[in-house]
Amino acid sequence: MKNICTTVVSSLQSRKARVIAVTGVTVLMASGAFAQSTASNKAFFAKETAGVTFAPVSGAGYSAPIVLVSVPAAVKTSNGGAVSATLSMESLLSTYNLTTAIVNSGKSSSSSRAAIKAWIEVDGVAMDPGEVVFNDRLQATGLTLNLTCAVPGTTCTVDGDLTLELFQATKSAQSFTFFLGPLSPIVHSVVVKAQALIECRANGVVIACPSSTLDGYANASTQAGIGKATLMIEEQQNWGKQ
Repeated sequence: MKNICTTVVSSLQSRKARVIAVTGVTVLMASGAFAQSTASNKAFFAKETAGVTFAPVSGAGYSAPIVLVSVPAAVKTSNGGAVSATLSMESLLSTYNLTTAIVNSGKSSSSSRAAIKAWIEVDGVAMDPGEVVFNDRLQATGLTLNLTCAVPGTTCTVDGDLTLELFQATKSAQSFTFFLGPLSPIVHSVVVKAQALIECRANGVVIACPSSTLDGYANASTQAGIGKATLMIEEQQNWGKQ
């Protein structure tokens, strides 16, 4: 599967992030080096320590799913057994919006939203509870410019506009535990998938996401990315489900 993504190296210092963009693809394939056969696995651990992978900026809607982890033979369950999986990953969100208000023309508004959701599939079946939002930020600004001209005995006209730019970039880590069972007593495949949501609006209308240079940041834009990730899979016996 071919994914065209944007790899971003981010360093946050004193609320500032320097972002350098290149082109690349990140898909984690599990290592096959184990002390025992796959059929004996009751637990499995995988990790990805590469830089942050950004989905393409589309302006509206979710990107195509990206495969973060693919393990064709991860763990074997006993008859009636189940599987739990804990996905932990860094997420990086940046949001940028630009609002321009024209004098005496009412309020102008704009917004940008960046989000990341992920889910895990065992043998092609999504684990409970399905898709999970790991990070989501909506940033919106409104701007009104009201000016008057008062010169006794003279008629005057006031025109012009005012522009407000707002950019934020944050990085954090989250974890979530997924579950699926009962399962057949076989060796199971596990795939972790994720999507990024990018959406920008101006006065309620979806637009292509703008970008700019602010305070030296040449890539001030709206993006959503995934950094380091780990996956811990375990077989569960004598389990209950509500």
